Amino acid sequence: MEDAFLVHKSERFDIRGKETISGNAKYYINDLAYKNYLHPGFAYGVGYKLENLAYLNLKRANYKVYTGVFRDKEIDFVALKEDTILYVQVAYLLFDEKTIEREYAPLESIPDNYEKVVISLDDVQFSQKNGIKHIQIFNFKP
Repeated sequence: MEDAFLVHKSERFDIRGKETISGNAKYYINDLAYKNYLHPGFAYGVGYKLENLAYLNLKRANYKVYTGVFRDKEIDFVALKEDTILYVQVAYLLFDEKTIEREYAPLESIPDNYEKVVISLDDVQFSQKNGIKHIQIFNFKP
């Protein structure tokens, strides 16, 4: 399916060791119409669709995209391009403190100063939290 460009493979990337980890990879669909065909309607898997959309936007911007691992936390994307590193978390909505903490905590634990963003479908733009930007998915342009 990868060779036919139906799916993209996202390897795991150890942020501390700066290397890929073999084994558990994540896969993203090249065209969300496949997901819509299998599960019609907007409500099913919105978070997955947004994550998939962010992945495709990063790939379209010529980033090498990995799923990040730092200590016991997973970062949705570690995007690499030349000397640039971008850390990305994707959430459906940041509707309560528990959700905000869950999405920001993995990025806050990374001790470097590369750009870190949380992307969501919220109607409002949130202010930065500890240097981590919030971007609405429809304004995400890597």
